[in-house]
Amino acid sequence: MNKKGYGTKKEIRKVANEIWDQLKFSGSYLFPKAHATAYTLIANATQYLKLYYPTEFFCSLLQQATDDEYLKIYNISKRKYKVKYLNPEINKSKETFTFYKNKIVWSFSSIKGIGEKAAIEIVKAQPYDDFEDFFNRVNKRVVNIRVIRVLITSGAFRNIGSRNSMWKEYARLRKGTPAELHTVEEWKTLAGEIMPWVKQTVKDMFPDKLGGVITPQQFTAKNLNTRVVVAGQISSLRHVKSKRGPMLMLKISDAGQTISIVCWNERYKILKEKEIELTEGMYIKVSGTKSLSHIDEEQISLGEERSSYIKVLM
Repeated sequence: MNKKGYGTKKEIRKVANEIWDQLKFSGSYLFPKAHATAYTLIANATQYLKLYYPTEFFCSLLQQATDDEYLKIYNISKRKYKVKYLNPEINKSKETFTFYKNKIVWSFSSIKGIGEKAAIEIVKAQPYDDFEDFFNRVNKRVVNIRVIRVLITSGAFRNIGSRNSMWKEYARLRKGTPAELHTVEEWKTLAGEIMPWVKQTVKDMFPDKLGGVITPQQFTAKNLNTRVVVAGQISSLRHVKSKRGPMLMLKISDAGQTISIVCWNERYKILKEKEIELTEGMYIKVSGTKSLSHIDEEQISLGEERSSYIKVLM
């Protein structure tokens, strides 16, 4: 080492090169003033629009969104900005998202099973007086049997008649056998498969079995090490072998929100003893303790404490 304590020239050169390499790497993602200023202006503008023109802002956002983003945008806009929506309607919906009387109207193309060509064909002949008028005027090569089935399932003809009455009318006009009829709850389930934003919440599905259950938003507000009770549909499930023994890691979802759950070895054994087999898609009620994972993510932990449990909702 030299008198100043900086080391030899070789040591100093090594440290300098290490610092330079770090600077070069950070330069690939650090923002210069010009870049940061532009982002700040965009952030301020978008926040202003969300606050004062939420319907127009989120309508525009949905026009550019992918199918996987619809539910997230819907939940945020409805919960935080009180945006109102109108489900697909045969005489009001268009190819893309629009708004009607300060409500965002879901587009035909947002429904799974209706492509752009079919959506354009439907809009081209609007408005329709009744189902027969619709059936006679659309191009059947584009708006085919599959598309019409999806439209009826979505409830797009609700201002004309019920889904079951549309099925009967459809069968009559096609001179075919009567179409299969469903209960109101069955229709809701089918509609949720093609329009994720109308999926029922767990509370809607099991109103008498969710005593003490809190919402995902309430879960976020709870303090750590607090006992919580939540419910949802299993969206992912993984069996893990740890030093403490086998354990279960799963995620449950409700209304587009997801909560992680860790079922430690003690609770895992109890599940096995009670012959409770959990699978993806199953609806469950969970009681456990709010905790943090090893990467500081909020989760629910279930151990051997008596207050912990997993109940399958039937």
